[in-house]
Amino acid sequence: MKTSGLDVHKDSIFCAIYNGKGYSEVKEYTTMTGSIHSMGEYLRSEGAVRVAMESTSSYWVPVWDILIGNGL
Repeated sequence: MKTSGLDVHKDSIFCAIYNGKGYSEVKEYTTMTGSIHSMGEYLRSEGAVRVAMESTSSYWVPVWDILIGNGL
């Protein structure tokens, strides 16, 4: 099962996927709506089924809303 870890900041999100044996390269996204949607598409295309987030303050809320809305 592939999982993803997100590190959410005010202006950026760092994203990596773990496939049970190793990690993907870390990708950086902005916190703009379009970029978060792109990240969700990337996660789905790579087969990630679970996402864990570490966040500063409440910056995780829009990320959560968009990813949940996209089926993650």
